[in-house]
Amino acid sequence: MTVRKKEIEQPMHPDSQLEAFFLRELKELYGAEKQQLVVLSLLRKAASSLRLRNVLASHLDDTQEQLRRLETIFIQLGHTAEALGAETVFGITREAEQVIASTRPGTATRDAGLIVAAQKLDHYEISSYGSLATHARTLDLDEIEELLELSLYEEKENDDLLTILAENYINAEARRE
Repeated sequence: MTVRKKEIEQPMHPDSQLEAFFLRELKELYGAEKQQLVVLSLLRKAASSLRLRNVLASHLDDTQEQLRRLETIFIQLGHTAEALGAETVFGITREAEQVIASTRPGTATRDAGLIVAAQKLDHYEISSYGSLATHARTLDLDEIEELLELSLYEEKENDDLLTILAENYINAEARRE
């Protein structure tokens, strides 16, 4: 991947508030992705459905790749990757822990709650990647936009897989419990 020279040498718009906001949001998303490694591992471990464990394992793989992409973006911008805490992900983590604490192990009801938590993470990331891709386009950061769009696509795909799993298997099983 080639890096446009002006992206590394200097900001495209010196003192641009949008550029500063973009960088801060990238740092928050990077922190969220790092937190998500822990949360998805927790959800996978708590899941009883093999299908759900497999979807969560695949999502973990995607998250690791998305972290690498974000690190590439920081390099292209001439910055060191820095993680800021994402309060939204902290909140979703607490909710996931509550689902685990309030449901019986091995039940579809727990799995249904875990899907909700995983989809909340996906929706946070869908909005973050989508907004950042739009900002990258506005800032004429074409290669960065492409990387963000790829992660956005993966997040939407993960969300769709969780919806299919919930609608076709888990929720019906939970209803019978």
